[in-house]
This record gives sequence, C-alpha cells and structure tokens, in this order.
Amino acid sequence: MLIFVSARFAPDKNGMCLTIPKKVIEIKKDTIIVENPAGIRQEVKSIVDLKAGDFCLTQQNVAVEKIAAKEAGKIIKILKNIEKI
Repeated sequence: MLIFVSARFAPDKNGMCLTIPKKVIEIKKDTIIVENPAGIRQEVKSIVDLKAGDFCLTQQNVAVEKIAAKEAGKIIKILKNIEKI
C-alpha cells in the first residue's frame, strides 16, 4: 500500500527522508525545543522564524520549514492510522 503524505521529502545521500511534523515547545537563545507526535522532544537549530506553538519540519536537527497547524494535524492523523495497520 502506498500512502502519499504531504510531509516534505528531502534528498539524502542514501535516498529520501520523510520528515514528520513537530510542535515548537520552547524558543531558546540559539536553538528551539520541538516535540514529535509521540511526545519525544529534541533540541534543534532553525533556519525559519518560529514561535512556541508553531509546527515545523526538521531535517538533520534543523527546522527547515514552518507548516500550518491544520496541515500538521492531517499528517499526524494519517501517520497514527498507519500505526494501527
């Protein structure tokens, strides 16, 4: 089964990588704290302007794109349904 998710794909030396929406939890001086749908937090750099509560896509510990909360919610819902399969 092939499901297209509107998450962004980024080229990687080994092929393609799928990035999952993460919610911005905290803004620090040089980094931000993001949380994935499973509740796991990580500290990343950012090349986009973000504020707490925003959703973003990350690649190799860098927030590379801000996405709308509605789009993030749709992607997360699809991913959670896949887990049930």
